[in-house]
Amino acid sequence: MKNNKIRIGVVGLGYLGSFHLQKYRVLKNVSLTAVVDSSAKQLERFTDDDFLRCKNFKAILDDVDAVSIVTPTTTHFKIAKFFLENRKHVLLEKPMTETTAQANILNKLAKKNKVILQVGHLEQFNPAIIKLKKELSNPQFIEVHRLCKFNPRANDVDVVLDLMIHDIDIVLSLIDKDIKKISVSGKKVITNLIDIANVRIEFEDNVVANLTASRISMKNERKMRIFLKNEYYSVDFINNELKKLIKNKNNSFKTTNHQFKKSDSLNEEIKNFIKACYGRERPMTSGECGLK
Repeated sequence: MKNNKIRIGVVGLGYLGSFHLQKYRVLKNVSLTAVVDSSAKQLERFTDDDFLRCKNFKAILDDVDAVSIVTPTTTHFKIAKFFLENRKHVLLEKPMTETTAQANILNKLAKKNKVILQVGHLEQFNPAIIKLKKELSNPQFIEVHRLCKFNPRANDVDVVLDLMIHDIDIVLSLIDKDIKKISVSGKKVITNLIDIANVRIEFEDNVVANLTASRISMKNERKMRIFLKNEYYSVDFINNELKKLIKNKNNSFKTTNHQFKKSDSLNEEIKNFIKACYGRERPMTSGECGLK
């Protein structure tokens, strides 16, 4: 540590990595000590800063206590493994790894070396989801639509690992039952990977989640609907809104609408990571969540 502050490195200075860097810059309990990117052009953006700038992630090992890894998915395992082996805390952007075997290895390393491994599932920090998880019990059916306009920036993985992974993570955090069956369909439309997909997850006790994700939509929509006995919830992720409808004893319905202020989920995620590194909180989205 530097002056009792956790020394942070950001590996990957692309679109999302730049936002990680911005958040760390202003946090009082961290010291941003190093950045890494394979592109010299990206590093040149920070020539006036006093932190270490490197093209090789291994070069910053002695200058950091923790890192954010914000690189293409294909590189996640190699980079995260290096830092975990060397007892550094890791915030790893989603999707965690390309395979469950790789995710298992990273989790075992984090446990062995007693360091934090957190995975970047931003939607868990959405205030509507935080409120929902406090109120919800025993959901019976979940319907999810996550539709996005085409963006050529994030097409190194298919739409399930790109978009639907957020909703899979939330569904698994809401339904504490074993999975019985998964049915999947998807199509390549614009890229060489699946661009639109539908997944039906059947759990024990006839609980079902039906998820649709598309990155070739005409509009952006991120909504989740949860049904249970005499209750219905609707979450609008884009507008930070939670609607609740409950059937009363006289067969009338009570509707409640929670409209939350626009939140900075990335900032909340990073603050959770730092507090976890200090041992003050548990990661909201651990390596085990990423593996699931």
